[in-house]
Order: sequence, then C-alpha cells, then structure tokens
Amino acid sequence: MTPNRLSGFAGLSAAPLAVALSLAPPASADPASWNGKYAITFMVGPKSGTSMAAGDPEEQHTEIYTFRSNCTGGKCTATIVDGPPPSNPTVPQPVQFTWDGSSWTQASDFQWDCMMPDTTIEWNPAHANVRYTPQPDGSLSGTMHTDILSGACQGTIEMNMTAERV
Repeated sequence: MTPNRLSGFAGLSAAPLAVALSLAPPASADPASWNGKYAITFMVGPKSGTSMAAGDPEEQHTEIYTFRSNCTGGKCTATIVDGPPPSNPTVPQPVQFTWDGSSWTQASDFQWDCMMPDTTIEWNPAHANVRYTPQPDGSLSGTMHTDILSGACQGTIEMNMTAERV
C-alpha cells in the first residue's frame, strides 16, 4: 500500500484510521473521549509481517483528522468527522473507534490494493485491527495489524502510527 492508500486507515486505517488532553482517562474515571483535530503519522518505523506488501517501501507521512466522540449506554465511540478521504475506496466509512477501557479500537474488512511487480493492482480481501493507546504525554501510540486473506499479497502486515493533538 502506498502512503496515499494508508491515509484511509487513520486509522483504520486508517484506519488509521489514526490523543491528548480530552482523551482517555483511566478506566475507572469518567467516560473516555476523543475530540478535536489530531495529526496522525503513519509508518512510524518500518512495517513488518509475512505479506510481500510488508517489504514495499513506504515513507512516513502525516494527515490531519477531526474526531468526535460520544458515550451512551456504557459504550464510547470516536468517529472521524473530517479529514482526507481514504484513497482506497473499499475502506468502510465512517471510520469509528470504540473505547475498550484502555485503548481506542477499530476493526474493518476491506480490499487490500496489492501492488504487483508490473505496477498493476490486485484487490485482495483483508481484515484490519487498529488500536490507539493513550500515552502519559497526551499523545496516542497506534498499531495496525492487517491480515490479507488471499491473493498475491496474502499474509500479515504490522505498522505503527502516532496521533498528536494539533
């Protein structure tokens, strides 16, 4: 996946689909929230995994997303409400994260755009799990684990991300 294709994961990516002052209090405190504009940096460190796509060169890049959270019925969700659209049209929208007591998580099924050696694209079914964990400095540390289920890129990809309030 090229950097443009990853921006759809701000996490999901995103989504990755990609948190500070108002973010995540301890599980025993008031409900969690993820509100405001955040710079999501993708490709923090090298990718890893068993897919041939894990070896594709990609550069670190940052995109700005706006999040809005809501807690009802004991469930807290944070939704990306503004930011660049995903370059991969199969990424489910809107990208939404759920607070699990320690991290914002998101899972999605989509089609991985596998770049072939001749630069054509082969679309492969994939499943991604994204997790953003609040850090003491107010940032979030993110990971995305993707299972590409079949095709030329079949295998796994792991990548790291960060989110910082802007």
